[in-house]
Amino acid sequence: MKHQKGIGLIEVMVSLLLLAIAVLGFSAMQMTAVKATDESVIRSRALGIMRGGAEMMRANPDGITAFREALNAKQTSRSVDGKAITVNSCLRSDDNCTIKQIATRDGIQVYTFATENDLQTKALNCPGSVSTGTVAATTRPLTCLIISWGKTDPTVGDGSPNCVKADGSYNIGSSCFIMEAY
Repeated sequence: MKHQKGIGLIEVMVSLLLLAIAVLGFSAMQMTAVKATDESVIRSRALGIMRGGAEMMRANPDGITAFREALNAKQTSRSVDGKAITVNSCLRSDDNCTIKQIATRDGIQVYTFATENDLQTKALNCPGSVSTGTVAATTRPLTCLIISWGKTDPTVGDGSPNCVKADGSYNIGSSCFIMEAY
């Protein structure tokens, strides 16, 4: 009996060590799952904002230039033809807004939604695109919407922090989407 004193305590300590290692492994796996869920939420928001922007451009094709200018200006208000335009402008028919003013409001709205969700946006000529879109008997380059998050910028160029390369392919490790919108 005297040789077995303390053996039970060592067995308990070894089993607690094994349990601690298992819990740490589970915690690491849980953290990976949480990160994946967060990334999925960000991607869903980004796609929703991009789709909304593309639909706004589709609904007002003559205002694409004003939409791009407003989105790229990164402002929550802008003066267009002497009228101050915000996210709440041009919502009623008696506001008497021009196509350019409505497109500016749309660009501000996309910028505001993106900013509220910690996303960055940009509208530009599609990189690597040789085709053009035809709208109202005028030919213009295709417009691409870029939306990025984290340390990635919604820009075109080689390497980090740019989203895509000049040929339109994604840079390795970038956190962004690019969508040919119109």
